[in-house]
Amino acid sequence: MLTTLRISGFAIVDAVEVRFGHGLNVLTGETGAGKSILVNALHLVLGGRMSAEVLRDGADEAVVEALFELPYDHPVFSRLGGVGVTAPPPGEPAELLVRRVAQRGGRGRAYVNGVLVTASVLAEALRGVVDVSGQHEHVSLLDEATHLSLLDAFTGLDAPAGGVAPLLGRYREAYGKVAALCRERDTLQSDAAERARRADYLAFQLKELDAVDPRPGEDAALDAERRVLASAEKLREAAGLAEGLVYGQDGSASEQVGQAVRALADAAALDPRLAGPLQLLRSAAIELTEAGRELGHYAETVGGDGERLGAIEDRLEALKALCRKHGGSLEAALARRAEMAVELGSLTGGGERLLQLAPEIDAAGAEAATLAGLMTRARQKGAKAFCAGVEAELSGLAMARCRLEVAFSPPEGGVPAGGSLLGPDGAEQALYLLAPNPGEPPRPLARIASGGELSRLLLAVKRTLARRDPVLTYVFDEVDSGIGGAVAEAMGRVLAEVATGRQVICITHLPQIAAFADRHHRVLKRVAAGRTTSEVALLPEVDDRRQEVARMMAGATVTPAALEHAGALIAAARAQAGGGAERGGERGGERGRRSAPGRAAARSVSAA
Repeated sequence: MLTTLRISGFAIVDAVEVRFGHGLNVLTGETGAGKSILVNALHLVLGGRMSAEVLRDGADEAVVEALFELPYDHPVFSRLGGVGVTAPPPGEPAELLVRRVAQRGGRGRAYVNGVLVTASVLAEALRGVVDVSGQHEHVSLLDEATHLSLLDAFTGLDAPAGGVAPLLGRYREAYGKVAALCRERDTLQSDAAERARRADYLAFQLKELDAVDPRPGEDAALDAERRVLASAEKLREAAGLAEGLVYGQDGSASEQVGQAVRALADAAALDPRLAGPLQLLRSAAIELTEAGRELGHYAETVGGDGERLGAIEDRLEALKALCRKHGGSLEAALARRAEMAVELGSLTGGGERLLQLAPEIDAAGAEAATLAGLMTRARQKGAKAFCAGVEAELSGLAMARCRLEVAFSPPEGGVPAGGSLLGPDGAEQALYLLAPNPGEPPRPLARIASGGELSRLLLAVKRTLARRDPVLTYVFDEVDSGIGGAVAEAMGRVLAEVATGRQVICITHLPQIAAFADRHHRVLKRVAAGRTTSEVALLPEVDDRRQEVARMMAGATVTPAALEHAGALIAAARAQAGGGAERGGERGGERGRRSAPGRAAARSVSAA
């Protein structure tokens, strides 16, 4: 859920921080007090466009921050893994901090848990975390790609039944097998001339590699031998000089050590303490003699073999040419040689594999088609119940004449199998159509102009889906457009029911809706020192809420009768919600007092 929203230097806002809680969070206030700024700021958090135009006059930058608390296994963390955002450890809920910054004269920036990301990455990652009814691009219901999955959630196709894996999961496994076999068949059935050209190219490359026939590590060994042959004269001189100093010339090290051995031999007989040094010198004399002989042999045998040196250099050039063409190293060239041999074999042996594939595709396609048929029947039956449930909810929200339909069509880019055209999710895709008024043809939801209609439709759908919808936070703006009285009370009740399973944030002008709040914020606008200042204040106590609801009913002058009526309205809402409304207010008050002393939890918003 969304726990904190902080805004500074944004539009007419100087600085504001709002803390939200579980259940139904309501924001109320006079028209123009700044309630819509919160929705606009949240729109940016979810990846909306941010430019220098949003900066407040006199501010160097605008900053919007949102803190979410999400399950550790929420898909948002896997989506962000590719850009360096560390996934939380399993167990407790994890926090996700999103920060958008716009600077005057500079480009906007976006951060997630301190990692810099693009706005497009942010929008994709947070898809499905929040539904904002006032911003059409953040309403999941308008994403036609989600319509089938919402219907499947309603029908239970994605849930296990009787210990058996979900039907949708079994189908996807079968479809994956069919799709893989079909891709292999299509590859083998590709243009024969192209396959022949590819085979000729591979055969030529392999012939060139086979002609050189490189061996692993050969280039390093040859390079070492080349260095020796090219430096033979230098090596011979060094070995000869060393041999003379060690063994071959008068006064060599070997001769002097021999003299030392002879000098100590008699002395060691007189003093045993010299036996140790004498033994060491004798060993040194032997090793010097052996080293001198080996050096002499090396100096005699090392030599410049011009023919061998030329052959090595030619071989190294051939190996380097192969490396340049096949990966830059001899190991890469050898690996490429093996890959090309396998590919050439598959191209030349495609006919036999094609004969094997036909019955495999038929068998896998029949299995997938059978499962798809079961899903089609379940979806068609579930669509009727789903539409009836949404329409029933809409009838209590002043949209009784609306008609919802589910239009099925073949999947785009489907695979023919088992006599059907199959896609990753079955033999059909779904599209929700709405006819807001009698006599009008049903149209796609994205073409609905009224934000109020869309908000109420979203509320009805969410209520029908109950706890099966994966979205954790709903934000409703304009949901009370054009309604009042009993309809407003019904909408408040539905909002409270939806909020029992997830977080709901609602901006409203209707006291009937505000009465159901678990956590109530009031947006105020004041003028001080020539500046317009707005404040977002948490109403922690029932008396504070009663005062605000009375103001919403009576206007600027709150009478005792209005207060009494407001108290009755809150009590009625509490009774309909099983006492949750008032208890939620008290919980909200406790959280507010923990976060800041008393009513000083309010944050100010300054406007020009």
